[in-house]
Amino acid sequence: MGFNAQAFATAFLEGQATDIKARFAKAEKLREEELAKAERNLPLYKKRLQQKKNMLSMANTLDKMGVDKENIMYFAKDGPESLKAIHNIILNKQREYKGVTGDKLSEEQLNKMAKMPQEFKEAASEYKSLADFLDQGYKLSVENDKAEKPETPEIMSGNFFMGLMGYGAKERVKERLETEKFVGDTTIADLNRLASQQDFLDPTGGTFDPAVIDPSAGPRIIDDITRRNILTKQDKLYDRYTTGSDSNAKLLAFLDTKNIKDADKIATLSSSIMMAMENPQNVTDTADISGETISAYAREFKDKMQYEAFEDASLGYNLGKAEIQQINPAFVTLDDKYGEKRSTGFKKPNAKAIADLKANPSEDNKNSFIKHFGLEAYKQVMGE
Repeated sequence: MGFNAQAFATAFLEGQATDIKARFAKAEKLREEELAKAERNLPLYKKRLQQKKNMLSMANTLDKMGVDKENIMYFAKDGPESLKAIHNIILNKQREYKGVTGDKLSEEQLNKMAKMPQEFKEAASEYKSLADFLDQGYKLSVENDKAEKPETPEIMSGNFFMGLMGYGAKERVKERLETEKFVGDTTIADLNRLASQQDFLDPTGGTFDPAVIDPSAGPRIIDDITRRNILTKQDKLYDRYTTGSDSNAKLLAFLDTKNIKDADKIATLSSSIMMAMENPQNVTDTADISGETISAYAREFKDKMQYEAFEDASLGYNLGKAEIQQINPAFVTLDDKYGEKRSTGFKKPNAKAIADLKANPSEDNKNSFIKHFGLEAYKQVMGE
């Protein structure tokens, strides 16, 4: 039986046609499967996009309040729960503090609540903004705009004939999935990769320890009962120190700080100061050798006793300036005045000493002033 060339060719072409159809069918099936997966993964994409928007909103809120960007990034690197925790702690503390004092927490106080290790600062400097930092944590798309979307499989393959034969059809579909946008700047392939990734990836790659969330961070909020107890005790102690059983000892201790040693002068001043405190309108003011008047002595003694009474009334509460501000802002001023004095050992400069220095700020007068009142007092008087 002879060879039938025509029948062979027909069979060959029919076989090739079947193979070509099969190759294109497999490629089309792959595309349909990937598109279906992308549809299923779309809610995940939208969830992460909203999560990113929420994180950026919280980060921007803290930024506007005065929290340093690197401190915000340090907590944000651990994901949305970490940032949300410090965001809520700071906002709640701010609200409570303002409700008690009428003032906002200072930027220094806020940053102490969300402090980062110093070595993180260099890592944070690599990011242009908070949004840039969060973009690195939420990789919702990959830069792929440089790859042009192919018009046809043949052009994409670069081989017209091989394209017609269906060779490399699956590879071309995969390339197209990498470049064809499905939602926003996110391709089909990007979207399907999301399902295998965590919601948020630390932009620093886990280089730094997790941020410590401290619910008690920031100044303590003084409750009304504690505040009333301290103020009530302070009032009683003030009366005792100025007019009660301790008044004489307190007044002698006060005059001793003025370097007054003469017994007669101490007796005269003590009597005059007590009179000035009780009936200030009946006092005839004359300055002593140091330039101080009876009224000035009386005012200073009253201020000092206010502070000492407050200090003793609040003993054991471990109050900082932020806590003192909540009890009575006037005591912050007294703490600045007498608390610093107690720690430095310098007296507060009187009016005469200040006037003399300003009238003749010679080197000798400067050194004498600093010796008696301290360098900080000198700088304050001279505006340095």
